Amino acid sequence: MKMVKPGAIIGGFIVAISIALQIVTLLEIAPYYWLLFIWAAGAIAGGFYVAGGLAFGESEKMEHFTISGIGSGAIVALSVYFGYFQFDAIDAVLFLPNQLWVIGAVGFSALSGILVAISCLFMATGAGRELKGVKPGAIIGGFLISLSLTLQIVVVIHIKRAYWLLVFWFIGLVGAIALSAGARAKGYSSTESFVIAGVSIGILLFLVLYFTLSQKMINAMDLAQPNITNPPTHEMSAIWATIMSFISGLVAFAGVLFSAASLPRRGF
Repeated sequence: MKMVKPGAIIGGFIVAISIALQIVTLLEIAPYYWLLFIWAAGAIAGGFYVAGGLAFGESEKMEHFTISGIGSGAIVALSVYFGYFQFDAIDAVLFLPNQLWVIGAVGFSALSGILVAISCLFMATGAGRELKGVKPGAIIGGFLISLSLTLQIVVVIHIKRAYWLLVFWFIGLVGAIALSAGARAKGYSSTESFVIAGVSIGILLFLVLYFTLSQKMINAMDLAQPNITNPPTHEMSAIWATIMSFISGLVAFAGVLFSAASLPRRGF
Protein backbone atom coordinates (compact mmCIF):
# COMPACT_ATOMS: atom_id res chain seq x y z
CA MET A 1 0.00 0.00 0.00
CA LYS A 2 1.34 3.40 -0.99
CA MET A 3 1.48 6.32 1.37
CA VAL A 4 -1.98 7.59 2.30
CA LYS A 5 -2.62 11.23 1.37
CA PRO A 6 -4.79 12.69 4.14
CA GLY A 7 -4.99 16.07 2.39
CA ALA A 8 -6.75 14.54 -0.61
CA ILE A 9 -9.10 12.59 1.65
CA ILE A 10 -9.96 15.71 3.64
CA GLY A 11 -10.44 17.67 0.41
CA GLY A 12 -12.85 15.09 -0.98
CA PHE A 13 -14.70 14.97 2.35
CA ILE A 14 -15.13 18.76 2.34
CA VAL A 15 -16.42 18.66 -1.26
CA ALA A 16 -19.02 16.10 -0.22
CA ILE A 17 -20.07 18.23 2.74
CA SER A 18 -20.39 21.35 0.58
CA ILE A 19 -22.50 19.56 -2.04
CA ALA A 20 -24.68 17.96 0.63
CA LEU A 21 -25.18 21.32 2.35
CA GLN A 22 -26.23 22.94 -0.91
CA ILE A 23 -28.63 20.10 -1.79
CA VAL A 24 -30.22 20.18 1.66
CA THR A 25 -30.65 23.95 1.32
CA LEU A 26 -32.47 23.59 -2.00
CA LEU A 27 -34.58 20.57 -1.06
CA GLU A 28 -35.43 21.34 2.56
CA ILE A 29 -35.33 25.12 2.96
CA ALA A 30 -36.01 26.92 -0.33
CA PRO A 31 -35.94 25.63 -3.95
CA TYR A 32 -34.33 28.85 -5.17
CA TYR A 33 -31.87 27.40 -7.65
CA TRP A 34 -30.09 30.67 -8.35
CA LEU A 35 -28.27 29.96 -5.07
CA LEU A 36 -26.21 27.39 -6.99
CA PHE A 37 -24.25 30.31 -8.45
CA ILE A 38 -22.73 30.92 -5.01
CA TRP A 39 -21.45 27.33 -4.92
CA ALA A 40 -20.12 27.70 -8.48
CA ALA A 41 -18.33 30.93 -7.48
CA GLY A 42 -16.59 29.02 -4.68
CA ALA A 43 -15.49 26.29 -7.08
CA ILE A 44 -14.07 28.95 -9.44
CA ALA A 45 -12.29 30.75 -6.59
CA GLY A 46 -10.62 27.59 -5.28
CA GLY A 47 -9.89 25.99 -8.63
CA PHE A 48 -8.22 29.02 -10.17
CA TYR A 49 -6.29 29.72 -6.97
CA VAL A 50 -4.72 26.27 -7.27
CA ALA A 51 -4.17 26.77 -11.01
CA GLY A 52 -2.40 30.07 -10.31
CA GLY A 53 -0.18 28.48 -7.68
CA LEU A 54 0.84 25.73 -10.10
CA ALA A 55 1.34 27.98 -13.15
CA PHE A 56 4.89 28.83 -14.27
CA GLY A 57 4.43 32.06 -16.25
CA GLU A 58 3.92 35.33 -14.42
CA SER A 59 1.11 36.42 -16.73
CA GLU A 60 -0.61 33.06 -16.26
CA LYS A 61 -0.41 33.45 -12.50
CA MET A 62 -1.87 36.94 -12.71
CA GLU A 63 -4.77 35.75 -14.87
CA HIS A 64 -5.57 32.73 -12.69
CA PHE A 65 -5.38 34.64 -9.42
CA THR A 66 -7.51 37.46 -10.86
CA ILE A 67 -10.24 34.97 -11.79
CA SER A 68 -9.90 33.44 -8.32
CA GLY A 69 -10.45 36.91 -6.84
CA ILE A 70 -13.50 37.39 -9.07
CA GLY A 71 -14.90 34.11 -7.74
CA SER A 72 -14.20 35.15 -4.15
CA GLY A 73 -15.88 38.50 -4.72
CA ALA A 74 -18.85 36.73 -6.32
CA ILE A 75 -19.41 34.67 -3.16
CA VAL A 76 -19.72 37.88 -1.12
CA ALA A 77 -21.59 39.87 -3.76
CA LEU A 78 -24.12 37.15 -4.57
CA SER A 79 -24.75 36.40 -0.90
CA VAL A 80 -25.52 40.06 -0.16
CA TYR A 81 -27.55 40.40 -3.37
CA PHE A 82 -29.73 37.36 -2.72
CA GLY A 83 -30.14 38.17 0.97
CA TYR A 84 -31.23 41.77 0.34
CA PHE A 85 -32.65 42.24 -3.15
CA GLN A 86 -34.11 38.76 -3.58
CA PHE A 87 -35.39 38.34 -0.02
CA ASP A 88 -39.05 38.34 -1.06
CA ALA A 89 -38.45 35.95 -3.95
CA ILE A 90 -36.76 33.42 -1.66
CA ASP A 91 -39.38 33.94 1.04
CA ALA A 92 -42.12 33.12 -1.48
CA VAL A 93 -40.72 29.61 -2.08
CA LEU A 94 -39.71 28.74 1.48
CA PHE A 95 -40.71 25.33 2.77
CA LEU A 96 -40.49 26.73 6.30
CA PRO A 97 -42.73 29.59 7.53
CA ASN A 98 -40.10 31.68 9.35
CA GLN A 99 -38.51 34.45 7.24
CA LEU A 100 -35.23 33.93 9.08
CA TRP A 101 -34.79 30.85 6.89
CA VAL A 102 -34.20 33.20 3.95
CA ILE A 103 -30.96 34.26 5.62
CA GLY A 104 -30.35 30.61 6.46
CA ALA A 105 -30.69 29.55 2.83
CA VAL A 106 -28.28 32.26 1.65
CA GLY A 107 -25.89 31.62 4.54
CA PHE A 108 -25.76 27.87 3.94
CA SER A 109 -25.14 28.45 0.23
CA ALA A 110 -22.32 30.88 1.03
CA LEU A 111 -20.83 28.35 3.45
CA SER A 112 -21.01 25.62 0.82
CA GLY A 113 -19.20 27.91 -1.64
CA ILE A 114 -16.45 28.65 0.88
CA LEU A 115 -16.08 24.94 1.68
CA VAL A 116 -15.67 23.90 -1.94
CA ALA A 117 -13.04 26.63 -2.39
CA ILE A 118 -11.12 25.38 0.65
CA SER A 119 -11.38 21.77 -0.55
CA CYS A 120 -9.34 22.64 -3.65
CA LEU A 121 -6.42 23.66 -1.42
CA PHE A 122 -6.56 20.38 0.51
CA MET A 123 -6.68 18.35 -2.70
CA ALA A 124 -3.68 20.20 -4.14
CA THR A 125 -1.76 19.58 -0.92
CA GLY A 126 -2.77 15.92 -0.96
CA ALA A 127 -1.45 15.61 -4.51
CA GLY A 128 1.93 16.82 -3.30
CA ARG A 129 1.71 20.09 -5.21
CA GLU A 130 3.28 23.19 -3.72
CA LEU A 131 1.52 26.44 -4.54
CA LYS A 132 4.11 29.09 -5.30
CA GLY A 133 4.07 32.70 -6.37
CA VAL A 134 0.72 33.72 -4.89
CA LYS A 135 -0.19 37.22 -6.06
CA PRO A 136 -2.46 38.92 -3.51
CA GLY A 137 -2.68 42.01 -5.71
CA ALA A 138 -4.31 40.01 -8.50
CA ILE A 139 -6.72 38.40 -6.03
CA ILE A 140 -7.68 41.81 -4.60
CA GLY A 141 -8.05 43.16 -8.14
CA GLY A 142 -10.38 40.35 -9.15
CA PHE A 143 -12.37 40.84 -5.96
CA LEU A 144 -12.83 44.55 -6.75
CA ILE A 145 -13.82 43.83 -10.37
CA SER A 146 -16.49 41.42 -9.15
CA LEU A 147 -17.87 43.93 -6.63
CA SER A 148 -17.87 46.76 -9.17
CA LEU A 149 -19.85 44.72 -11.69
CA THR A 150 -22.34 43.71 -9.01
CA LEU A 151 -22.82 47.33 -7.97
CA GLN A 152 -23.42 48.35 -11.57
CA ILE A 153 -25.96 45.56 -12.10
CA VAL A 154 -27.80 46.53 -8.92
CA VAL A 155 -28.02 50.14 -10.16
CA VAL A 156 -29.49 49.36 -13.59
CA ILE A 157 -31.84 46.61 -12.40
CA HIS A 158 -33.03 47.65 -8.95
CA ILE A 159 -32.66 51.44 -8.78
CA LYS A 160 -33.02 52.92 -12.26
CA ARG A 161 -33.39 50.90 -15.42
CA ALA A 162 -31.21 53.33 -17.32
CA TYR A 163 -28.96 50.92 -19.15
CA TRP A 164 -26.79 53.68 -20.56
CA LEU A 165 -25.28 53.92 -17.07
CA LEU A 166 -23.32 50.75 -17.90
CA VAL A 167 -20.98 53.00 -19.86
CA PHE A 168 -19.38 54.07 -16.55
CA TRP A 169 -18.25 50.52 -15.81
CA PHE A 170 -16.91 49.90 -19.31
CA ILE A 171 -15.03 53.21 -19.44
CA GLY A 172 -13.42 52.51 -16.07
CA LEU A 173 -12.36 49.09 -17.29
CA VAL A 174 -10.95 50.39 -20.59
CA GLY A 175 -9.08 53.23 -18.87
CA ALA A 176 -7.39 50.90 -16.39
CA ILE A 177 -6.42 48.40 -19.08
CA ALA A 178 -4.92 51.20 -21.16
CA LEU A 179 -3.03 52.60 -18.18
CA SER A 180 -1.62 49.20 -17.21
CA ALA A 181 -0.67 48.46 -20.81
CA GLY A 182 1.04 51.83 -21.18
CA ALA A 183 3.07 51.30 -18.01
CA ARG A 184 4.58 48.17 -19.51
CA ALA A 185 4.88 49.19 -23.13
CA LYS A 186 7.85 50.77 -24.87
CA GLY A 187 7.99 53.57 -27.39
CA TYR A 188 4.96 55.18 -28.96
CA SER A 189 2.59 52.44 -27.85
CA SER A 190 3.00 53.55 -24.24
CA THR A 191 2.07 57.14 -25.16
CA GLU A 192 -1.03 55.97 -26.99
CA SER A 193 -2.10 53.87 -24.03
CA PHE A 194 -1.61 56.74 -21.61
CA VAL A 195 -3.65 59.01 -23.88
CA ILE A 196 -6.50 56.47 -23.89
CA ALA A 197 -6.30 56.20 -20.09
CA GLY A 198 -6.42 59.99 -19.74
CA VAL A 199 -9.38 60.24 -22.12
CA SER A 200 -11.22 57.55 -20.15
CA ILE A 201 -10.67 59.36 -16.85
CA GLY A 202 -11.82 62.62 -18.42
CA ILE A 203 -14.97 61.00 -19.83
CA LEU A 204 -15.80 59.49 -16.43
CA LEU A 205 -15.53 62.88 -14.71
CA PHE A 206 -17.49 64.63 -17.46
CA LEU A 207 -20.29 62.07 -17.43
CA VAL A 208 -20.79 62.09 -13.66
CA LEU A 209 -20.97 65.91 -13.64
CA TYR A 210 -23.23 66.06 -16.69
CA PHE A 211 -25.62 63.39 -15.45
CA THR A 212 -25.94 64.93 -11.98
CA LEU A 213 -26.13 68.63 -12.97
CA SER A 214 -28.02 68.61 -16.27
CA GLN A 215 -31.77 68.90 -15.74
CA LYS A 216 -32.31 67.28 -19.14
CA MET A 217 -30.40 64.16 -18.05
CA ILE A 218 -32.15 64.14 -14.66
CA ASN A 219 -35.50 64.18 -16.47
CA ALA A 220 -34.34 61.34 -18.72
CA MET A 221 -33.33 59.36 -15.65
CA ASP A 222 -36.73 60.03 -14.08
CA LEU A 223 -38.40 58.35 -17.05
CA ALA A 224 -36.38 55.21 -16.43
CA GLN A 225 -38.47 52.63 -14.61
CA PRO A 226 -37.55 52.28 -10.94
CA ASN A 227 -37.76 48.81 -9.43
CA ILE A 228 -37.29 49.26 -5.69
CA THR A 229 -39.71 49.49 -2.78
CA ASN A 230 -40.26 53.01 -1.42
CA PRO A 231 -37.67 54.68 -3.69
CA PRO A 232 -36.30 58.12 -2.79
CA THR A 233 -37.49 61.23 -4.57
CA HIS A 234 -37.21 61.06 -8.33
CA GLU A 235 -34.46 63.65 -8.49
CA MET A 236 -32.37 62.04 -5.78
CA SER A 237 -32.82 58.51 -7.19
CA ALA A 238 -31.59 59.74 -10.56
CA ILE A 239 -28.55 61.41 -9.00
CA TRP A 240 -27.73 58.46 -6.74
CA ALA A 241 -27.96 56.03 -9.65
CA THR A 242 -25.39 58.10 -11.55
CA ILE A 243 -23.08 58.46 -8.56
CA MET A 244 -23.20 54.74 -7.81
CA SER A 245 -22.41 53.96 -11.46
CA PHE A 246 -19.47 56.36 -11.26
CA ILE A 247 -18.22 54.60 -8.12
CA SER A 248 -18.60 51.28 -9.93
CA GLY A 249 -16.39 52.55 -12.74
CA LEU A 250 -13.75 53.73 -10.25
CA VAL A 251 -13.76 50.38 -8.44
CA ALA A 252 -13.39 48.53 -11.76
CA PHE A 253 -10.51 50.89 -12.61
CA ALA A 254 -8.79 50.11 -9.31
CA GLY A 255 -9.42 46.38 -9.70
CA VAL A 256 -7.65 46.17 -13.04
CA LEU A 257 -4.72 48.19 -11.73
CA PHE A 258 -4.33 45.91 -8.71
CA SER A 259 -4.25 42.88 -10.99
CA ALA A 260 -1.82 44.43 -13.44
CA ALA A 261 0.47 45.64 -10.64
CA SER A 262 0.95 42.03 -9.50
CA LEU A 263 3.21 41.44 -12.49
CA PRO A 264 6.85 42.13 -11.61
CA ARG A 265 7.73 43.75 -14.91
CA ARG A 266 7.96 47.54 -15.08
CA GLY A 267 5.97 49.18 -12.34
CA PHE A 268 3.58 52.03 -12.76
